[in-house]
Amino acid sequence: MSSITVTTAAARTLTTGQPARIVGRVLTGLGTAFLAFDSITHLFRESHVVAANEQMGGPTWFPVLCGAVMAAILVLYHLPRTAVLGAVLIVGYLGGACAANLLTGQPLVNCVYAILMAVIMWAGLWPRDARLRTMLGSR
Repeated sequence: MSSITVTTAAARTLTTGQPARIVGRVLTGLGTAFLAFDSITHLFRESHVVAANEQMGGPTWFPVLCGAVMAAILVLYHLPRTAVLGAVLIVGYLGGACAANLLTGQPLVNCVYAILMAVIMWAGLWPRDARLRTMLGSR
């Protein structure tokens, strides 16, 4: 197993205190709750999801696939070894949702929610994952 070595000066600038970690956990919890709820509504084909899918012209199986993909991504996001991959995939998934909403003429607020959710998930991961801070802060 390999590890990343950080110089002492860099380590001091990249560490986060207990309050930051708590905020990270709260943001992660809120984002996870929202995305898990969204995933469940897709998996169980809740009436609003089905109606939105029909309005957008999607096939009947599409909401279930979207729900399953988001559930799998959330699992990756919560596993320490794959958390960064999960965050990247969340951004990709939500970016695709935003693009689909824009292309089908849905309200702009749908895109704003998707972008906000991606930011929340990254903001929740940053103070919790030292490897991420090291990767992005060691330039």
